[in-house]
Parts: sequence; structure tokens; C-alpha cells
Amino acid sequence: MDISIQRINDIPFDRTSRYYAYTIHVDHHRILTLATTSAKTLSKWLTGILKSTISPILIAVSAEHDLHQHTKRRGAAAAKDLPYDILTLCSGSQCLIYHLDTRMYDSDSRDYAPNKTLRDFFESPKVIALGMDMDVVANKMERYHGIKIKNALDIRALASEGFKLESYDVARYNVEKLAISALGKEFDMARPKKRVEWYGGDELKNYFPYWSRELRLEKVQFATVDAYLCFLVGSQAYQLIHHSSIATTEEDSKAKKKKEKKNSKN
Repeated sequence: MDISIQRINDIPFDRTSRYYAYTIHVDHHRILTLATTSAKTLSKWLTGILKSTISPILIAVSAEHDLHQHTKRRGAAAAKDLPYDILTLCSGSQCLIYHLDTRMYDSDSRDYAPNKTLRDFFESPKVIALGMDMDVVANKMERYHGIKIKNALDIRALASEGFKLESYDVARYNVEKLAISALGKEFDMARPKKRVEWYGGDELKNYFPYWSRELRLEKVQFATVDAYLCFLVGSQAYQLIHHSSIATTEEDSKAKKKKEKKNSKN
């Protein structure tokens, strides 16, 4: 699978709606990704998603820790039991990377106040969140960020049922291997051997506040692709299961009517 990313440069940057925009190409698929720390931009993006006439609204969710920063102080294992740093959302070809860490600088205390926009979005009965390890993600989002995900579905379980992968050990699969098994070998891609750094060199972090930092292109690229694969696998599996259920119900209804008609003649 060929992947490329390009930063969109002709977007004015200000402290209110601050965001960076990127175009990511995944073979013939084109994805628009915004990366932001702005609650205003987040609200506008989520409002656009909620305007969809399709119900339910399926959205891929991926939450991550900045392990490079946390492991310096606590170690990798302990770092995973901390609030998330970024949340990547994907609906079709639109993705958003939102920085949950609202601090200005490393020395500041983290702001644990729940984000009302995200809270209202995930409490909507028509929104279904799709992702990997969604029980863990949902638990930590509520525990650390005060955001309850009302409808959460794990794409491993969806793929197992929708794509008939019961004989596969999908519990051990990452999102890429799951996509290959469910959608085909064309979703195989080359990944960096080392962990992708989120930001520039450490020397920059002493001078730029969180809201003005830009994620490395490589980080934006793979955060987007992983969320996009979650959406592709999860949404297609959901539709397969849903349509199969409708078809079965219709067949049962026809069989019942046919039987009742036959009995009435007798």
C-alpha cells in the first residue's frame, strides 16, 4: 500500500481556530486530516459530522500516549496508565487529530476538565465509536477525561463476525493485520522500524508552547492511516452484519407468512 502526505500550507494560523491541515493519499484514497488543540475547531468538525443524514454515524477512534515523553519519567508500563495525549477521529475520508493535553508548557499541570464538545458527541445515541481495544479506550476516556463513550464497538469482534474470521486469532492482530485479513493484501504497508517521534528535537520544546507545536509529518501520516483502517474495517463489518440481520429477518417474515397462508387454506 502506497502512502504519501502533504502539508497544506495556505491556511492562516491563529490562536483561536489554530490547526494544521494535511492531505494523505493511501493508494487511490484521499484523506483530509486536521491536527488541532483548538476546542473551536474540534466543535466545528464534530458538528459537521453530526449533520450527516446517515444513521447511525460510524466514527473510528484511536487514542494514544506520547510514550517518548512519559517514559523518561515513569517507564513504558507506567506511562500507559495515564491520560491520553491525542485522540484521532476518522469518518470516511475526513480525520481529525485532537490534542487532549491542554497545557501550555511541560511544567504546567495537566487540565483534567472534561471536554464538553467531545462529551456531548460521544453521548449522542446515533454515534457509534469503532476502534481497537475499545473497552480499554472507553474506560480510560471516562476515567481520565470525563468523556463517556455511549456506543463503543471493537473492530476485532466486528471483523470476526462480519468477515467470518472466527478461525483467525484476531485478538492478537494489530489494525494493519486485521485490515489485510478482512479487506485484502493490498492493505499491507511498510512501517518504520523505530517508534515514530511526535515532535521535533527536545531543544524546541523549551521555546514553543503546546498549542503552537506541529506533529511530525510521519506521526500525522500513521495516526491518520491507523484510524482510517479502523474506519474501513469497522464500518464495512458493521454493514455486513447489519444487512445480514435485516435479510434474515425478512426471510423469516416471508417464511412465517407463507406458513400462515398454507395453514389458513387447510
